Amino acid sequence: MTIKNYCSTAVYLCVFFCVTLRANAEHLVIYGDNNYPPIIFLDQDQAAGILPAIFARLEKDTGDTYELRLLPWKRALKNAQHGDGGITNISRTKAREKFYDFSLPIYDDDISLVVLQGREFEFNTLKDLQGKKLGGLSGASYGEKVDQAISNGELHVERENGEQSRLLKLLAGRMDVAIIGNGTAGLEAILASDPRLAANRSQFVVLPRALARDPLYLAFSKAMNKQSALERFNQALVVLKRTDEYRQLIGKKP
Repeated sequence: MTIKNYCSTAVYLCVFFCVTLRANAEHLVIYGDNNYPPIIFLDQDQAAGILPAIFARLEKDTGDTYELRLLPWKRALKNAQHGDGGITNISRTKAREKFYDFSLPIYDDDISLVVLQGREFEFNTLKDLQGKKLGGLSGASYGEKVDQAISNGELHVERENGEQSRLLKLLAGRMDVAIIGNGTAGLEAILASDPRLAANRSQFVVLPRALARDPLYLAFSKAMNKQSALERFNQALVVLKRTDEYRQLIGKKP
């Protein structure tokens, strides 16, 4: 095959791929967390962060439009459970698999542990967290292993809705460890959103070892029958994740 013919074939396949995906395009409401920077959050009432950027990019290939409605996490989950729309930045668990159809993983979220300077400790296993007061997001999953340890009472996690309030409680000595998403990048985004936290930047330390690596997904209630939309999403996502553009969208160098 000549270079000219090869290029013509590649262009044809690309056009065919895009047209095929767009053939049954839909307008899809997607719920998500309104306060999980830098992954997904509201910025002046607009969806912002890594996941909204990926959804906006995938619209070009799937033909679907994704209307992101960002709410406090428990309310976002409730709306998705009622079938009012899909949900993103959601973790996949065995319990949720009974209720939701999931996409392929969109982004890997490193769930991290934040402590105050001078109160660092070596974290290698969940046993190292026993006896400590942890702060986590209401309604969040941290992977099957961590969730089970919480359910069994091996770990004590105080749940609440605000990332900022969690770090303020840590700063005030009301908890030992704050659980946040996306490591140092996540911490910096939270600190920048609150002047009180920003003024105490030097007081916060992210422990070197993450609590868990948590892939985040798009999901729809099985009752919504959105398998075709998920298939279009998955096909476009697979192509995007092979590119330098995807690495730029998630804040990594090509």
